[in-house]
Amino acid sequence: MISIILLVGCIGENYDFSPPTVMVFTPDGDNFQEPLTEANIDWKYDDKYNKETEDIQALADMQNIIYFKPRELVDLNMENGTFDPNKIKVSVMQNENKIKLEYFKVNQTFNLPIEKGKLLVVDIETDKGNAQYVGNIVIQ
Repeated sequence: MISIILLVGCIGENYDFSPPTVMVFTPDGDNFQEPLTEANIDWKYDDKYNKETEDIQALADMQNIIYFKPRELVDLNMENGTFDPNKIKVSVMQNENKIKLEYFKVNQTFNLPIEKGKLLVVDIETDKGNAQYVGNIVIQ
């Protein structure tokens, strides 16, 4: 009887293997949280999540503008799943130039550059697949 109860309990668990939800959170100043938009998803676990965006700048332009100050500390908040922090990359686009930012794995933060940028890009690799997220930012 106990074995049946344990077995039923394990079967009833619901695991979420979808791509993560990624948000930026500014701990300095305004304290707001804004979701980033899925741009390119190559999800090996389930093809229904796959997505390809040819023009990520156009996609970012359709999102809410998030204003930041130069060198501002920004937190990444990721939900759904666990990730190897060594496989998370953060960058901003300045015209056609991609500026890689240092991602601090321990507290999941990064500092924005001094240069003005417009597009925030977060790339995540997991054992389930790869996901890319964009945000419409203005560094002023």
